[in-house]
Amino acid sequence: MRRLPAVLLTDGFDIKFTENDMQINEIAARQYNWVERMGWHNKTVLEALALIASEVGEAVNECRGEAPSEDFAEELADIILRTADLAQWQGIDLADAIETKMAKNERNGTRGRRI
Repeated sequence: MRRLPAVLLTDGFDIKFTENDMQINEIAARQYNWVERMGWHNKTVLEALALIASEVGEAVNECRGEAPSEDFAEELADIILRTADLAQWQGIDLADAIETKMAKNERNGTRGRRI
C-alpha cells in the first residue's frame, strides 16, 4: 500500500496531480460501471446509504488498536467507492459537489467551534 505524506496546504487549492491520479468523477464512472456489470444496482438509495454506513463501521473496526490497521486504507477506499457509485447513479457531479462544499466550509469558517 502506498502512503502519501501529510501536506499542509496554504489555501486548500494548490494540490498537484500526476498523470497517474484519477479524478473523482472518473472513479465514480468506473465504479458505477463495475457495479452495473455485477448487477448490484438493485437497491434503493436508502439501502445504498446503509451500505456506506456499514463500510464506515468496518473502518472503525480497523482502528481499535493503538493505530489503524493495515486494512484501514482499504476500508476508507470502500467508503469512497460506494459513495462515488451512489453519486454517479443519482446523476451527481461529485467533483463539483465537493468543490462547492469545500468553498462553503471556507466561507462558514469555524461557526463558533473551537479549533
